[in-house]
Amino acid sequence: MNQEELDPKEVNPIQKESQTNDNQNDDSKIEIVKTVEAEEDHEEPKQEKLAIPDVDALSIDECIALIKEHVGQYSPERIKGIVESARSRVLRELNAERDENKAAYLEEGGNIIDFEFDQPKRKELGAIYGQYRDQLRKFYADLEAELERNLKVKLEIIEEIKGLPMMEGSAKEKYEKFKALRETWNSTGLVPKAEARTVWANYNHHVDNFFDFLRLAYDLIDRDYQNNLSEKIAMIEELETLAQGEVNTALFKSLQKAHSRWKKIGPVPREKKDEIWDRFKAVTAVIHEKRDAFNEALKAVNEEKINAKRAIVAKIVALNEQPSQKHSGWQKASKALEELRGDFKKVGFVRSEENDQVWEEYKAAQREFNQLKNAFYKEEKKKQRENLEAKKALVDLAESLKDNDDFAETSRALKKAQADWKKTGYVPKKEGDALWEAFRGACNHFFDRMNGQRKAKEEKFSAALKAKEAKLQELKSMEITSVEAATAISEEWSSLGGGNKKTEDAFNKLLEEKLSGLGLSKNDLERTLFEARIKALVEADDQNGLRQERGWLRDQMDQAKKELNQLETNIAFFSSSKGNPLLDAAKANIDAVKARVEHLTSLRKLFNSLLK
Repeated sequence: MNQEELDPKEVNPIQKESQTNDNQNDDSKIEIVKTVEAEEDHEEPKQEKLAIPDVDALSIDECIALIKEHVGQYSPERIKGIVESARSRVLRELNAERDENKAAYLEEGGNIIDFEFDQPKRKELGAIYGQYRDQLRKFYADLEAELERNLKVKLEIIEEIKGLPMMEGSAKEKYEKFKALRETWNSTGLVPKAEARTVWANYNHHVDNFFDFLRLAYDLIDRDYQNNLSEKIAMIEELETLAQGEVNTALFKSLQKAHSRWKKIGPVPREKKDEIWDRFKAVTAVIHEKRDAFNEALKAVNEEKINAKRAIVAKIVALNEQPSQKHSGWQKASKALEELRGDFKKVGFVRSEENDQVWEEYKAAQREFNQLKNAFYKEEKKKQRENLEAKKALVDLAESLKDNDDFAETSRALKKAQADWKKTGYVPKKEGDALWEAFRGACNHFFDRMNGQRKAKEEKFSAALKAKEAKLQELKSMEITSVEAATAISEEWSSLGGGNKKTEDAFNKLLEEKLSGLGLSKNDLERTLFEARIKALVEADDQNGLRQERGWLRDQMDQAKKELNQLETNIAFFSSSKGNPLLDAAKANIDAVKARVEHLTSLRKLFNSLLK
């Protein structure tokens, strides 16, 4: 019962404060869903609302999951702040994503009329938000009905209190009836705000009238007043104790509950009324001062958080101002951005008007980073495609050469291809590994073939060399009596295959010694043996032996020409007088070397003719 016994017409101070608070709370936020306003005690329902988490630190999926969890678990009026904050957070992300895609679509020449951009998350959000709004509409509809029921009950209570003085029975019975009505009044919920002042005034008026009627029952009334006084003193003492402790939101909520309870306790003795009220106002003022200091400290903390967030945004902007030109640089920058994102989340939610602005700057800096990064990797993909084509061309080349039998030329070509492979740039690992395996496989196939043939040749050459060394030992004890026999031996020698220069020179020298007694000139002997060797090599298709003979001819010709050139140069220093023995010797040497050149020239012609 929220009135004092002194004057039925007097408006209770607590009632005055409640009415002031009611007027202040008239400026409620405009909602699309109609909000039903109750008579008083707006603070108490707010205490039941759930704390709004830091939705800026959550992803879209986490925000939607947060809405789903609360819509399915709590009543709609308790989660309004959570739902609307999370929804605004998701819509900012979705709108930014849609605007970014729209800008890209228009930049590519698209028509805004034809722009379509499906966002499943928007549909999912719309569905769960629609469910929440339906629940909220139902809640306010039920609340409105409940307020009307409460109004009806309270009007009936007023009428019954109004009729108590005329009711039959003793004053004690009437007072017991009044207490029951008062208990029903206190247990009855709120009424529509438009009716609250009138209903409350009427209730107080008829309560005062009833207590005037009960003047003769001071003992009962005084007992009730004393109980009310004790309850209010206990509540004040609890607030005074709390005011000496830690300052936090729980303290402020306790004060709100105390003001709501104060109005329901009922009157106190007249002589204690002002004293107890002043004491209650005093502790209220202390707590309000602490709340103001708390809010100022919170404001300073929020300012520090805003500055911390701005510093993080500045670091992201600094990353954008010096974009890397290498993949490793972007990896490092991306890691730095992730760390900055983590730092931004650690700062947490900031209750500040600047929070939305900083959030937009933060998102804009990240978007710019992603645009720069995407542009870099777009160019990188272009280079990778070029590198991929170059590697594919090298694979095709290796595949085309791997079975070639021209080992010398193919070996050079594949070695160059391997060098070119190293010069090609980076390609995606999956494709690069496949191409490398194909390229390496083709190269290994060729070089394995080449090494196998080389090994076979080396083995063949080693066997031939052993055979020639054995033949050379056999020749030392042989007697050669004709050119035909020498030719046959030479052909047999050539048919044995490869040999080294030392073995060949020893054979030629030994053969010449064996034939020296046949009366052949040196040139004829050389020509005969040369012809026999070339024929044997041609018949055996010994390309290596033919290359050696060609090399021998070339070396002999170069040596003879060099000697001729030197002799012709030296002759200029001799006296041209007749009978000079040195001059005659020099001329004889020149003639001999020229004869040698002519002989070697005839051998070269013979060599070429035998190859046809």
